[in-house]
Amino acid sequence: MMLGFWYNKNMAIQDKALSAAEHDWFATRSELPANATLIEHKMKYFADRGFGSNASIRKPLSQQEREWLQNISGSTSNNEGDLWREAVSAQATNPSVSTSENKFKFYTQVGGNP
Repeated sequence: MMLGFWYNKNMAIQDKALSAAEHDWFATRSELPANATLIEHKMKYFADRGFGSNASIRKPLSQQEREWLQNISGSTSNNEGDLWREAVSAQATNPSVSTSENKFKFYTQVGGNP
């Protein structure tokens, strides 16, 4: 049975489209096979960092992502745009006014595992 190839953690993140960059960023950090979906990669990544669900609580993926962004940015905001702007800023990258642009900057310019 072939599970697909594994992403190398040092592999370059695609930088032509936000969706590809986001997928690659999580795929290189989730330790799942490359052919797993973005949702699977995100759920594994967030769970590994303590933002996922547990036996008694099932958190929606959006809540896991919000808590992760709050942790990265040090912000208590619930506004997605504010959280992405702060997350980019916290990684020593100049934020944009556009949430999509901030997400793209984060996934293509941030190294490591914030």
